[in-house]
Amino acid sequence: MPYTTKAEAVILDDGNFVIRDGSNPSTIYWQSFDYPTDTWLPGAKLGINKHTGKVQRLISWKNSEDPAPGMFSVGVDTNGSGQFFIEWNRSHRYWSSGDWNGQIFSLIPEMILNHIFSYSYVSNENESCFTYSLSNSSYLSRFVIGVHGQVQQLLWVEGPWRWLLFWSEPKDQAGVYSLCGIFGVFHVSSNFCECLKGFKPLVQNDWSSGCVRKSPLKCQNKSSVGKEDGFLKMSDLALPANSKTYQKVSAGRCRLDCMEKCSCMAYAYNNNNGCSFWEGDLIDLQQSGISGGRAGAEIYIRLAASERELQIGNGSTRTGGTTKWKLRTAFAVAIPTNLITLALFMYFRCLRKGKLTRKGKEYKGHDLLLFDFDTNHRSTDNESSSVDNRKKRWSKNMELPLFSYESVSVATGQFSDKLGEGGFGPVYKAWKLWRSNKASDMMDPTLGDPPSTSMLLRYINIGLLCVQESPADRPTMSDVISMIVNEHVALPEPKQPAFVAGRNMADQGRLMSSAGSPSTNNVTITAIDAR
Repeated sequence: MPYTTKAEAVILDDGNFVIRDGSNPSTIYWQSFDYPTDTWLPGAKLGINKHTGKVQRLISWKNSEDPAPGMFSVGVDTNGSGQFFIEWNRSHRYWSSGDWNGQIFSLIPEMILNHIFSYSYVSNENESCFTYSLSNSSYLSRFVIGVHGQVQQLLWVEGPWRWLLFWSEPKDQAGVYSLCGIFGVFHVSSNFCECLKGFKPLVQNDWSSGCVRKSPLKCQNKSSVGKEDGFLKMSDLALPANSKTYQKVSAGRCRLDCMEKCSCMAYAYNNNNGCSFWEGDLIDLQQSGISGGRAGAEIYIRLAASERELQIGNGSTRTGGTTKWKLRTAFAVAIPTNLITLALFMYFRCLRKGKLTRKGKEYKGHDLLLFDFDTNHRSTDNESSSVDNRKKRWSKNMELPLFSYESVSVATGQFSDKLGEGGFGPVYKAWKLWRSNKASDMMDPTLGDPPSTSMLLRYINIGLLCVQESPADRPTMSDVISMIVNEHVALPEPKQPAFVAGRNMADQGRLMSSAGSPSTNNVTITAIDAR
């Protein structure tokens, strides 16, 4: 603009704010129509200048009181497809108008029902843009991209003297991407935003800024001590996009892998899709039912240690603290171990007083001893006398004899009969996973959140120590508690459990060598009867 020119600023009747030559009004130096904010008025253009590359788009306000640029925008496809797109953060497209057919956009059928607006699309060597006009100049209309991510066409109505909504897209707020910002949850049924438990709004009344943690994660501060980070279960949640999926992973391993990776902010597991991780900020969280075509599911959100005793929606409460987890684990180790021992005692006690049928022949309980010291149960008549003497001697001297793998294998039908809830099958499976370095797959999700993989493996190690084949190798219960409490003390490597495939031949040899002269022990058994 020349310095000698007399300039003037004027708001024209169409709403365009211009700076023009005062002596020659047709000469415009600057106009607001070239720089739309959140509002598109008739006569203004939305498109791209092919010479300068400048894009004219609508950008929402930051919030209802702050006109600074917000997170939502709407504009023409710069690739020339003739569509409008609504984007979040100028990058993520979450709505399209559909193709322009010369009269309307294919995904906005409301446009064909009116005789008020006239739309046009221009594409030439200079520009590609849309504009619209009104059939009656007395009407007032505007397009707006709102702070809640919806684009609306409004018409001013005389009489009521208010703006009438003509159409809006997306029609449902649930279709707006990241409406509540990072770590914010949109409740579909009640149309309101809320931060995840353990988080707070970064800026009050500004959901576009999202939420931040109230307390930092412990894994982000290696020098911190105290409680460990954990997870909060949320139900009926439309899972966010951009997950990493691992199909051949168990539920326990899924949880542990996410726990060990500090950048993992959430995980989910189901039998169809396997394990899914989310790293970095969680975006576009929506709760309740099906929203935007995405079915609700369960997801576990990472929480700081101080925020673990929380609950949201139908989510389950996760109590925090390593101490509570240790106590649960102590019971999980101690109770099954004692139940197995008691079940074995009662089972073999009944066997001694009952009869065992094998291959159509009846064996009394005492005959099981034959499998311990004469595994060839097809004894000849010449051997029967010595066998009977051996039976009587052992039956007289031992109230609770020890049985080998072979004898118990026969008694349980090759371990097809489960003795108690412990049973030989689970012990064998645990030992097999331990030996193959897959012990973490034994993780039961009902135990809660292990502080670390190493701690979980420590507790499994303790459990296997409790079921070693030789009683002399097994720790006492006081030793077990000490192992759990003193977590930095190294543990011995467990030996094979009792009743796995094969007995330790060295130990069996020692037992065989001492079998001829066993010591006599007195055992007291108390029978408990109901009153």
